[in-house]
Amino acid sequence: MMAEHWDIYADWNPWHGCTKISPGCKYCYVYRQDEMYGCEVSSCQCRKTGNFNLPLKRKRDKSWKIGSGKIVFTCFTSDFLLKDADEWRGECWQMMKTRSDLWFYFFTKRINRFMECIPDDWGDGYDNVLVGCTVENQQMADYRLPVFKSMPIKHKSIIVAPLISPVDLSAYLDETIEEVSVGGESGIDARPCDYDWILSLREQCVKADIPFRFHQTGAHFIKDGKMYRVHRRFQLSQAHKANIDYRIGRFYVPETAKFEWKDEDYHD
Repeated sequence: MMAEHWDIYADWNPWHGCTKISPGCKYCYVYRQDEMYGCEVSSCQCRKTGNFNLPLKRKRDKSWKIGSGKIVFTCFTSDFLLKDADEWRGECWQMMKTRSDLWFYFFTKRINRFMECIPDDWGDGYDNVLVGCTVENQQMADYRLPVFKSMPIKHKSIIVAPLISPVDLSAYLDETIEEVSVGGESGIDARPCDYDWILSLREQCVKADIPFRFHQTGAHFIKDGKMYRVHRRFQLSQAHKANIDYRIGRFYVPETAKFEWKDEDYHD
């Protein structure tokens, strides 16, 4: 999601490993990275990490390892609603509640499990938890988004990634959606992403006045009928250079977000 590593962001992966459940999972980057680094444990085997309690860890001077005001990308090497992690998730919710000074952001392809996974005191949602529902084609959008729209979540984003075919979101875009973020697929075997699909989604968002972000071209990018092979290190920057984001502010945070930080705490 990030084109740069700014101090406003932090990563927290309480567990690692996931099972594939839909077309967007076919060339999952977690599986690819595990293979690249010679991981001895299967990528489909979920296991806790050494950073499980990272939000509560402190430095020697007793300050938090993750400083106040940061956006914490949560469980990006798995799915936060993965059934295999049910026994650990309660502790994570408690850490999120304790660190009310942070913004926790997770994506899921398992939004249908959401009500099974929330804590007893969830109510209409924690103020500092943002949930992104991931869709990759029209079939998954039409299956997941009606469920997502009905869920008691205060901060909702739609993540259209990896975008592998045209998608019409217009039926799901209203003031409850804080952002739509779109990107192509990375990896050697990545399926092509057509710029016309991106522009169509942007048009849908502009019409509904919903913040839109084009965050990644993907490895095989089609523009004006021509296929381009985009190296991994340029996929984020090339998307940013397209300059088609709508209502996206500093640090790529949508204008609808209620984040607060002190300028002296973070650098561009």
